[in-house]
Amino acid sequence: MHEFIFRFSFLFTSLTRTVSSTARLYLKGLLLTRRRNCQVMAEELGESNQQCLHHFISASPWQFQQVMDTVTLEFYDLLKRASLQTDTCLIIDETGNPKKGKASAGVKHQYCGQVGKTDNCQVGVFGALCGGSLVNLVQGSLAAIDPQRSKIDQASHLIDHITKGLKIEVQWVCFDAFYGRDTALLAHLIKQGQEFIADIPEDTRVWLEPFQMRIPPRKPGARGRKSTLAKPNRPDISVRDYAQLLKPMDWKYVTIRHQSGGRKLKAWFHGKEIYILNPLTNRKQLVTLLIREDADGTIKYSLCHCPGKGLKELAYRQSKRYFIEKSFREGKKELGLNQYQTRSAISYHKHMAMVMLGQLFINEEKWNHYEQATIWMTTQDVVHSLKSTLGFVKRTLEELLSHILAKQPPDKRLTKKLIYVRI
Repeated sequence: MHEFIFRFSFLFTSLTRTVSSTARLYLKGLLLTRRRNCQVMAEELGESNQQCLHHFISASPWQFQQVMDTVTLEFYDLLKRASLQTDTCLIIDETGNPKKGKASAGVKHQYCGQVGKTDNCQVGVFGALCGGSLVNLVQGSLAAIDPQRSKIDQASHLIDHITKGLKIEVQWVCFDAFYGRDTALLAHLIKQGQEFIADIPEDTRVWLEPFQMRIPPRKPGARGRKSTLAKPNRPDISVRDYAQLLKPMDWKYVTIRHQSGGRKLKAWFHGKEIYILNPLTNRKQLVTLLIREDADGTIKYSLCHCPGKGLKELAYRQSKRYFIEKSFREGKKELGLNQYQTRSAISYHKHMAMVMLGQLFINEEKWNHYEQATIWMTTQDVVHSLKSTLGFVKRTLEELLSHILAKQPPDKRLTKKLIYVRI
């Protein structure tokens, strides 16, 4: 860990002083302690005090955006070293943390995914890079701190910053129905030439045939003003109603990707070229409607802009959104993504930047073990091995290594594909 944080010491150094040693302690606290707040980290590490760690995350002059940008570039380099650049995607999603008070920045009554309902909480919009089964949160922005900037605006900014500002060559962008329902965002990505997979609500209206924008003729005997707004001259249909019209032969059973434990993710898929209304041009826009039905009967709808890609490739790309949920889950469990005790927006972003740096450390450890010894380690394996090495748990390193080796797949032919097939 000392060598890792030394590489990034320039991020925590100004003209007059450096806080790189405090950054190392904060990162160490995120990885090793029971609760990831300044008080508990200071008590359990015994190498600093609460005031020093709190000053680092609140008033220290280092720039969180510079840390996030560096993590973005470093993780993309890692994906290229793993030959995963052709599988690199950007996933946009949000996560909320319940808050009881109203003093923290961005707190308001809004939907919180952690509790599954509308509640008093903070919500952050995040972007994660994913290649194969490696995923890392790389950018984040606290929502509701600027009333004139919606979460859709934040998502659009994150995408542009990563793809245009940092020039990361993502193959496609994917996000859930909250963002996919915004046709202006989809039109913006199409204009930029960016491929995407966007989940949409089941009541989304689409057109099955080309249409033209025409002012509807006035009906005989109609009262009121004459219409002056052009409308599509063809009827539309909801994606739910369209799915109900499909016959069994219209579906295809697709094996999407491998899961943990040697299982394979499979589902029924249907794809069709349809039209939506592009709000930027007020004209029809050709996209692909992808419908997925899982074994439990759950149906998911997505709009895809991936020219030339077949149904199996679209199905694979649509399934990749799972990995940001995995990143959130592991970030909360292993790095305390939701355990901060700060109130300002700056402190929130700095904590998230350090969590992203911690995920980068874990991903580099995963890849180093795989590349040097062909051993695939999970996030939990990396954290537990670090705790064993530093004496934070009673489990010995030899016992942990035996546990890790027992989980390796017996089929050695899968070794070269491990980075893809294991989760």
